[in-house]
Amino acid sequence: MSPRALSWLAGITLIAVIAAAAAVMQRQSANQIDFEPQLLFPELKERVGAIAKISLRQGDNEIVVAQTADGGWVMPDRGGWPANFETIRKAVLGMANLKAVERRTARAENHATLQLAPPEAPTGAGMQLALYDSDDAQIAAVIIGKVKSPGSGAQPGTAYGRRLGEDQVYLIAGEIAPSLDVSTWLDRALFDIRPERIMSLTVTPPIGRSFDIVRDSPEDEFKISEIPEGKEPVLPDIARNLAHSVVLLTLEDVRPASDIAMESPFISVHRMFDGMVLTTRAVETEAGRWARFEASFDDAQAERAREAGLFDKYTALLDAEEARAMVSAINERTGGWAFKVTGMKAADMTRDYFSLFKTKSDADPAQENPFAFPPR
Repeated sequence: MSPRALSWLAGITLIAVIAAAAAVMQRQSANQIDFEPQLLFPELKERVGAIAKISLRQGDNEIVVAQTADGGWVMPDRGGWPANFETIRKAVLGMANLKAVERRTARAENHATLQLAPPEAPTGAGMQLALYDSDDAQIAAVIIGKVKSPGSGAQPGTAYGRRLGEDQVYLIAGEIAPSLDVSTWLDRALFDIRPERIMSLTVTPPIGRSFDIVRDSPEDEFKISEIPEGKEPVLPDIARNLAHSVVLLTLEDVRPASDIAMESPFISVHRMFDGMVLTTRAVETEAGRWARFEASFDDAQAERAREAGLFDKYTALLDAEEARAMVSAINERTGGWAFKVTGMKAADMTRDYFSLFKTKSDADPAQENPFAFPPR
C-alpha cells in the first residue's frame, strides 16, 4: 500500500475515533443538561411519620426493624427484641436527605457494573434500603451501589444509586453506608451495676473446681480466695476483671433463650454488698459466647450491710427497695433471652480456675514440670 493510501486510511480512522468520542460526550452532556442537584426522595420528609418498617439488604444479609402497636421499634428476626432508635432515626433521615447530584446512565445493562442490580439478582452487590408503611406498602426504596467517595466528618459520601424500580442512575451524595452490623440496630443495653456494689463472685465451671473472688469492703481490692502453691495471678487485675464482668454490660446479639443450647454452662454468682445477687450462665459455642442472667435478693446480706453501717458510708449501695426494683427490672429485661457477649467480658465469664494463674517468676521450673531439663 502506498504512503498516500496509508495517510488517507489513518485520516479516516482518526475521524471515526473523534466522531465516536464526540458521540459519547454528547450523550454525557445530554444526561447533564438542565440537571440541578435535588433530593432523591423529595416527599419523604413529609411521610416520615408513616414509616412502620425498614428493610436493609445486601446479598443474603438482611436487617428488618418494625414498629409495634404502641410505637416502639423491634427486630422481628431477633424475637422482637427492642431496636436502637438512634440507628433508625439516622437511617431514615439519611435516606430523606440523599441528593441526586449528577444524572448518569439509564441503561439497565450497566446496573451490574455499578453494583446496582437488585440484591436478589445473581449480580446484585449493592445495598437496598426500603421503607414501608403499616400496610407494608413501599414508601421509598433505594439501591446504593459502587462508592465514589466514602465521605468523612461533615463531608458527605458519594456513590452511584437509583430508586428501586427505575433504571435511571444518579451520582448520589449523603449517608451512603448504612450499617449491616446487627449490633448497631439492637438496643444493646442490658443493665448497669456499679462496681462499688460488688462484694464477691463465685464461679462454677462445667469441668474443674469452683473458685471465689472476694473482698471485705467496697474500698478493698478483689482477691482470688485460694492460689495454688508456686502460682500467681496471670494478670495483676485478673480478680477485678472477673468481678467487673457484669459492669456496664452490653450485648452484641440476642436470641430467644430456646434458640441457644445452654448445656454445661459456666455459672457465675455475683453478690452485692446491698443484697442483690446476679447469676450468669455462660456457654462457648461455634457462634460465640452466649449468656443468660437471673437476679435475686438476699435479705440476710442486706441486713448485715445495714448493721455494719455500709449504706451510710457507701452511697453507691442500693437500699432494699431500690435493690428489689433492680432485681425485677433485670429479670423483666433479660428473662427468656440469651445474649451474645464479646470481648474481655465474655472471656472472663468463661474462665476456669487454672486459667487464672501462671508460674511464679521466681519459682523453680522443676516444681512446675519435674521432667523438665535442668538449666545449663
